[in-house]
Amino acid sequence: MPKIFISYRRSDSRKDAGRLYDRLVEAFGKDNVFKDVDNIGLGTDFRGALREAVAACDVELVIIGKTWLTVTDEKTGGRRLDNFGDFVRIEVESGLQRDRCRVIPVLVDNAAMPSADDLPPALRELAFKHAAQMRDDPDFHKDVDKIIASLGGAVLVPKTPVGFNVYDAINRFFALTEDKAWEEARAPLAEIRTSGKVPRTFNVDGHEADVWAAIEAEERDREYGVLRQMAGQPNTRRLWAALQDFWQSYPAYDPDNLARFQEPLVPPPRVKAIPSVPIQEPKPKPPVAQPAPVATPKKSVLLLPEAFAWVDIPARNRLFQKSVPAFRIAKYPTTHAQYRVFVEAGGYRERKWWTDAGWAAREREKWTEPRYWSDSKWNGNEYPVVGVSWYEAVAYCLWLSEALGEKIMLPMEDQWQYAAQGDDKRAYPWGNTWDGSRCNNRVGGQGIGKTTPVRQYEGKGDSPFGVVDMAGNVWEWCLTDYETKSNDITMSS
Repeated sequence: MPKIFISYRRSDSRKDAGRLYDRLVEAFGKDNVFKDVDNIGLGTDFRGALREAVAACDVELVIIGKTWLTVTDEKTGGRRLDNFGDFVRIEVESGLQRDRCRVIPVLVDNAAMPSADDLPPALRELAFKHAAQMRDDPDFHKDVDKIIASLGGAVLVPKTPVGFNVYDAINRFFALTEDKAWEEARAPLAEIRTSGKVPRTFNVDGHEADVWAAIEAEERDREYGVLRQMAGQPNTRRLWAALQDFWQSYPAYDPDNLARFQEPLVPPPRVKAIPSVPIQEPKPKPPVAQPAPVATPKKSVLLLPEAFAWVDIPARNRLFQKSVPAFRIAKYPTTHAQYRVFVEAGGYRERKWWTDAGWAAREREKWTEPRYWSDSKWNGNEYPVVGVSWYEAVAYCLWLSEALGEKIMLPMEDQWQYAAQGDDKRAYPWGNTWDGSRCNNRVGGQGIGKTTPVRQYEGKGDSPFGVVDMAGNVWEWCLTDYETKSNDITMSS
């Protein structure tokens, strides 16, 4: 009988791992299926404990959902999978290093198999493993039957145990659910499923879905309760980081608006400002953009919040191509943390930073901050700021120019396109072949439904000059009007 280890990321596929565990226990026995490493002793190296747990197994099932590859650490903005201490990385790496261990990727929630280039070097072998698919109901149990058969287990033929009364089991199930003993309710539910005597009026799949939804909600509320307690303490400085970690498992869940405890940046004189203004406005008219400065970048590099750097773009004087003088452009889109400095410095109250048309729009629309500013889905510190209009982008650049003593403005269309494509006018920043793994995108409806940190795809989808995120993630503003081709900041449309 093979011993099976289930590797999964809680924020990505906890329910799928739990349902698979229940079925594998039915087929192989509880002593042969391992899902969580419990009771790691104080002072014990957890990395060693995880490796030993995987080493004791013959099969490792790696459950991969839509965010398994991309989930990030809110403290650093980097992918968890790139962290050497990440539990999932240790588990998968340990399995791949052992010849005796059969590593099987299991795709859930319509996730795609990661390519080798998407994975850290130590995990790239995973990309070449034949993957199993595990769909949701009504196909879940059929898919799990195939997995069990491939592992040499017998798919249980429903058989009523001697003395088993299905109605007694149903009564036990309902009694447990009435007491909200959700974990305990899984046992009679499994007995009912395998009995072969399920009444037509008892929907096993439906009740199973209800139980798992209740388990997840109960765990979510327990963890959120800890955050509530933190919010009631005199010192709340650790609350924002804790909320960011909580959102990894339960995105955007915040019924008490604990996001109001977001840690503010220190205001001037230690100005942390930004020179990049991209961001999406909910209309498809403008082309993408990023700011293009023309002055000494030293002060801005020292004062601006992470992530920030200038990229020098050389002049273009090629035959049959429009000349473009040398300039500098921000390496990354403007982040939420960077734009916050402008907001907190009174950028929406000071008339002097706005053009006439821009101030009129601000007054008319009653702007006091960008759209979606307080929406936790979009406002991580290293995530690109969104909901910024062209007028706001220009005001931000004018304010930033004075704050830093540098000439900073949105890039003209020719500058942005040259920085993105180089001299060969390639179709994408990385070349002429589409590769969805190089940027945050929604091609084929497979996107994650939100933005990603501005450094997440650095080194994968960079332009020929090393500028990041010039495809995907967000739309960016250019100085150039899309229709008139004017670069005049005083224009009224």
